[in-house]
Parts: sequence; structure tokens; C-alpha cells
Amino acid sequence: MNDNIIQFRKPKPPKKPRPGLRRAAQIGAAVAAIAAVWAYYAYLAPQM
Repeated sequence: MNDNIIQFRKPKPPKKPRPGLRRAAQIGAAVAAIAAVWAYYAYLAPQM
């Protein structure tokens, strides 16, 4: 209703970094890569 009124709001504090989440993502990516390589050689690679 009052579009011509400036409202001053306190800025939200920045979020703190979460190093544990980044570490978990790195470990998850490594496990997924190893599983992908295993699946390739187990099912798709030419059998010798």
C-alpha cells in the first residue's frame, strides 16, 4: 500500500561454510567413480 516509504531492514548474516559437507561430497564422488569403473569392466567391457 505504501510504496513510497523506504523500509530499512537489517541484513541477514552470511552463512558459515560447512567443510564437512564438501568433504562428504568429495568422498561420495570418489565412490561413485570407482563403482562406475567396476560396472564398466564387469558388464560392458569385452570379455577376454
